[in-house]
Amino acid sequence: MGLASERPLTFLDPYHLGQGSPCPPLGLLGADAWRAADLVALKQHQARPVHVIFPVKDSSEAANVAKLAAILNPLVGTIIDAGWLACGASDPGDLALLPRQFPWLRVFLSRHLPPPDQTTCAWGKGAVMRAIIHYLVHSREITDPRAILQFFDADIRPAYFGAPWCLGPVGALLWFAGLEAAKVVYFRPRGGRLNTFVRSLLAALPHPGLQRLQELLYLLSGEMAATLTFWTAVPFKTGYGIEILILLALALDQLQLQPGRPDLAALAQVFVGQMDHRHAPLRSDRRRAGLDQMAATVFHTLWEVLVQAEVLTWKTPTPTGPLHIPLPGGGTSRPVRWLSVPVGEETLPPLRTLPEIAGALALEG
Repeated sequence: MGLASERPLTFLDPYHLGQGSPCPPLGLLGADAWRAADLVALKQHQARPVHVIFPVKDSSEAANVAKLAAILNPLVGTIIDAGWLACGASDPGDLALLPRQFPWLRVFLSRHLPPPDQTTCAWGKGAVMRAIIHYLVHSREITDPRAILQFFDADIRPAYFGAPWCLGPVGALLWFAGLEAAKVVYFRPRGGRLNTFVRSLLAALPHPGLQRLQELLYLLSGEMAATLTFWTAVPFKTGYGIEILILLALALDQLQLQPGRPDLAALAQVFVGQMDHRHAPLRSDRRRAGLDQMAATVFHTLWEVLVQAEVLTWKTPTPTGPLHIPLPGGGTSRPVRWLSVPVGEETLPPLRTLPEIAGALALEG
């Protein structure tokens, strides 16, 4: 779903349900459903750390992240304890200047402090997310399994962003018992092209968990708050496949977050209204990945997970190989130039399977 629905949305009232009550699976909550003062008091009572993290590709995203950080700044010290710029580039460039403006932000260079099983992997979004979580636990910055880490994409347009993007998801985790993750959902002003394709495919798959994903207003949003327990239990893709991989793992009950309870029961969705970010071009070029390359990566992850789970089967082996993209230009008399890009991304195991992370979590437990 991308464009606004013609059906009225039905939101849960957390005050009616009561603090400490369970949240219905995939329950839909408004981002402004709580009074901010109530959440501040609840966070202080529970003493749960809250860290916000921006995975950033490189310094080209510094100016936009600065605008997003300024919007979150009033929440620092009451809701937000710390913030991170998790950078995939080796040189932070202008990102290094942001902590001077926002002292609660710190720059983390993933390539400089990788997990032991990530020293040779590509540094896409998923790899950067996993590296910062590994660092926070291994360095003992965070070891409380109830701690909340909220990820925000760095390319959100500031006009759509607001404090409720943090207060809503964090509030859901503070308020409801048994909730491990809260996914930000929204409507896209111009629709969500890739989301629409993925939703159409899921509709054709006869699996009850995958069908439940149809209840999500938006599938591939990159904004999610979750407990440390959740983030150390999920597998990762190194790049754009991370969001669909998390959803598939939940739908297929591969995480086993709580014994005897479907994994999707631990997920709520928090509606923030409309959202837009810088759109990727339809076609990749030699400088920037386009929607064609992103779609190939997302669908490769989807096929891979569903084949391994035996939800889909093939009479012949799944084809592999790069995506070949014809590049425009050169005129009709010249040979076509082709851009060849890899499709599949490396799958990285849950962090709790690494001895140093399992040990840190065991000490806290």
